[in-house]
Amino acid sequence: MRKELLIVMSVIGLVLIGTNGFGQQQQMYTQFMYNKLSVNPAYSGNENYTSFTLMHRSQWIGLKGAPQAQVFTINFPRIAGRLGAGLNFERQSIGITEKITYEGMYAYKFSMGIGTLSMGMNVSGRSYVQDYTDPSLYAIQGIQNDPSIPLDRFANHVFNAGFGVYYNTKVFYVGASVPRMIRSELDFDKNNFFSTEVRHLYVMTGGSIAYKQDFRFTPQVLFRMAENSPFTFDINMMAVYKDKYSGGLTYRSGGGPGDWGESIGVIASLQVNERWMTSFAYDFTLSDIQTVDHGSVELCLFYNLVPKKIKTAVVNPRYF
Repeated sequence: MRKELLIVMSVIGLVLIGTNGFGQQQQMYTQFMYNKLSVNPAYSGNENYTSFTLMHRSQWIGLKGAPQAQVFTINFPRIAGRLGAGLNFERQSIGITEKITYEGMYAYKFSMGIGTLSMGMNVSGRSYVQDYTDPSLYAIQGIQNDPSIPLDRFANHVFNAGFGVYYNTKVFYVGASVPRMIRSELDFDKNNFFSTEVRHLYVMTGGSIAYKQDFRFTPQVLFRMAENSPFTFDINMMAVYKDKYSGGLTYRSGGGPGDWGESIGVIASLQVNERWMTSFAYDFTLSDIQTVDHGSVELCLFYNLVPKKIKTAVVNPRYF
């Protein structure tokens, strides 16, 4: 087992080296453990059935133009025991800016010790829009009287690619990924070149700890690094009862100087049956913005297209 773990960590090390140098542009979710496919293409094909995930996040409730995000993923069943594929569609908005992502993933898997090692790649496209004709846009002297504000709608389309690795057993997983390797130009004015898509490195790990007959605990961590941004991480601990009821907390680092972090999220999940699962999270803001917002919420809905022949006891496969 030590030899296999050494190989896995060596592969992850290659991913780290490939990112030399790391602001945050990709959406962060409190329930990151349910959304691995969006950040690691090697997770595609992790089950023997098709799974659908739909998530909505409203951040900093009460603030006009605050960030919102929706994500829809499809994780297809493993093909021939070795091949995986997945799709990811995501919309993000903040103020007058909107970003839509469409992404395809592919993974190749092989057995390693008591687990499975997966190596994946992804190809993605994004549409960026800034709408200065939005009626909610406000200027002290009036929009029409401010020559620095262009009264128009601008759009830009970029493409990117990335890769990842993922190793999992029945009680443990570890993975690393760089979903965007290309520094695609983001500026709407082609005569200027100021901003690009930056590389994001994700490292994730977690485990399942059985406690008595009906309980288990699943500690999980997601580390994030991006160019010109500070290192951040999410730590999650969930308690699961009879593989049906789950509850836990997620702590997110960050915030400003003197803050205890960015947020603490409370999560409650229900595995309705072998096909349906739902989950809800509420974030308590820890940074200075807590004086003007009312927290953040996430709603999730999951559907597993489980074939009849493998419908046994209700099992939550979404951790590993």
